[in-house]
Amino acid sequence: MTPEDLATLLDEANHHPWESVKAALSKVDGQPHPRIGWLTAHLAETKRRYWLLVAEVAGSSLPPDDAGLTRLMEWEVEAARELPAESLNLPIAYEGMELSVASLLRLNARHTAWHAGQIAALARRMQTA
Repeated sequence: MTPEDLATLLDEANHHPWESVKAALSKVDGQPHPRIGWLTAHLAETKRRYWLLVAEVAGSSLPPDDAGLTRLMEWEVEAARELPAESLNLPIAYEGMELSVASLLRLNARHTAWHAGQIAALARRMQTA
């Protein structure tokens, strides 16, 4: 994968009109389920942690400290796009595993999509309540 491929993958998980965090959050109406708040905070926290690790090994820019999830999702797409291609194979230690930068960013996209599905399910549940 190239930096552009990874940026596209993250952009789709974050912003796709049908299947993304943005799409799931757009379905939240009224008082959101408390779990939705936890999921969005968790996503922001883990995305920030992934990018701190990437910055440490690849020398890329740091995620903005004051960014919430929406701004962080926009930032990370551009940050992925700006990564030097040679940095994608650099090793990163994460949760007892050794991954490459590219593998960690793919994990980021999968993790994002997983939680987007949970948010969408909770939003539907609240609409039918």
